[in-house]
Amino acid sequence: MCGIRSMGSSLLTVLMAWALPLQATVPAKPWNDLEAQKASIGKIEVEIGDVFDLSKPDENIWIGRVANHLHASTREAVIRRVLLFAEGDPVRERRIYETERLLRALPFVKNARIDPVLQPDGSVVALVRVRDAWTTQVNAGYQQVGGQRSQFFEVDEKNFLGMGKNVGFDYSKDHERSTWGLSYEDPQFLGSRWTLGAHSQYLSDGVVRSFHLERPFFALDTPWSTGVAMSQSRSSLSLYDRGVRIFKAPFIQNEVRLTGAMALHVAGSRIWRGGLLLKRQDTHYGLITQTGPLGSLPPPTLSNRRLRGPALTLSTQKDAFESFEDLQGMDVPEDYNLAWTGDLELGTYSRSWGSSIAAPFFRLQAGRGWSSSSEDLTLLTVSWDGRRPATGLEDSQAAFSLVHYQKLTSHQVLAALAAVDVARRPDPERWYYLGGDQGLRGYPNQVHPGDARWIVSLDYRLLTEQRWWGIVRLGYSAFVDLGSIRQMDGRGWSRTYSDIGVGLRLGNLKSSVGRVILVSVAAPLTREPHQSAWQVTVGNSMRF
Repeated sequence: MCGIRSMGSSLLTVLMAWALPLQATVPAKPWNDLEAQKASIGKIEVEIGDVFDLSKPDENIWIGRVANHLHASTREAVIRRVLLFAEGDPVRERRIYETERLLRALPFVKNARIDPVLQPDGSVVALVRVRDAWTTQVNAGYQQVGGQRSQFFEVDEKNFLGMGKNVGFDYSKDHERSTWGLSYEDPQFLGSRWTLGAHSQYLSDGVVRSFHLERPFFALDTPWSTGVAMSQSRSSLSLYDRGVRIFKAPFIQNEVRLTGAMALHVAGSRIWRGGLLLKRQDTHYGLITQTGPLGSLPPPTLSNRRLRGPALTLSTQKDAFESFEDLQGMDVPEDYNLAWTGDLELGTYSRSWGSSIAAPFFRLQAGRGWSSSSEDLTLLTVSWDGRRPATGLEDSQAAFSLVHYQKLTSHQVLAALAAVDVARRPDPERWYYLGGDQGLRGYPNQVHPGDARWIVSLDYRLLTEQRWWGIVRLGYSAFVDLGSIRQMDGRGWSRTYSDIGVGLRLGNLKSSVGRVILVSVAAPLTREPHQSAWQVTVGNSMRF
């Protein structure tokens, strides 16, 4: 039987209009010219467009009118709190474009643009124009893979009463457990730059909770940041092979992270930041039991641990963002940084702090983008983390990812991904797997566990000009995936798995999430005895 994954998305979604009418008769100069002339912003005006632009014939239909009537428009104060400039400030081009990116990143804003408008008296008005997204998401889904069935239902409002708050409810049930949960996210806690989030999930075998309160580096030249994050997980740890759960054990993990950092040095558009991290993590495993055919997968070693210690942090970022269109999504600008960024964390778990082991720990992450024109983009991401007690390096994971986009024409895109992951003595909850969720679209989930893997995917994407009700844009794709994993049973690398497939790409033009809904059919070229001859997936998750 084929595997079917179905994810619903809200019917009503929004497309930002790039050009709303300006309220001035004097031509505007570019922001860089105004900065060179040392002009100041005399006034800020905010225009918030409805979900559907009723000035467009294809959107001035009953769906658009009903959606605009039901939708709670974003309050102007919410938009103004994001701005990185104020009335009376001198014009700084970088702050203008950085604010545009911050606005576009909001889950309740589909698009944003800030234009200068020269008044007859010579003053400059900053016209901030945003287009609201449809933010009420009702998702439902069903999946059957390898005889295992799962279903879920979600209701998510990302702009509650137009205040920019996110509230959600979710329910799911699969072969392991049933779960229901509540979530709340506030990017402007008490009208400030602080962000707050809380999430609780109640499982048939436990509970998962998380909470964070943070004042982030919301802009390149933000002077300081601090925050606290806490999580609690009480559930079951499941380990798989060939898509079947082989081992199960009670699993408890509690973690607290306290962070603080400040800007150390600014050189042009690059900034360096340093700070302090305090980390506490307690992990406890219960008695492991065998729940499936043992095969060649050995029982893992489960060692309880208590980790506590401080760390120093260092990060760097440069403002070298460029906007592209129709790479991952459709009809929306996509912002990518074309300069090196990096984060470094160096610390030690200490027995004097209550840790059960003495071990240095580290985390390194770096990334960069390259582009020679608006028709191509390459993105590199590398990371490495782990700890090193007296027994040697453990729970170490190194990751490498390279993504390339090439526009063959304005409606054709070639997208490629190459990813390599390597671990050394990983904790059981951080084992790698190879399968459908990991990028091999012709295979079920969790085909094999391992401590190293590689995956290569190649997508040909064709966009059309077919649009329905201003909600959906139609596209097509053809793809091939390849991958292999170094198995945990000591038998070395698995054979190379590969699949080919075709699919529909439905541009979700009005939603604040899920730029593209994918409907694909994939056939494995190298089959396992336990798997079906083809897989069908429907969803709005984008890997690249």
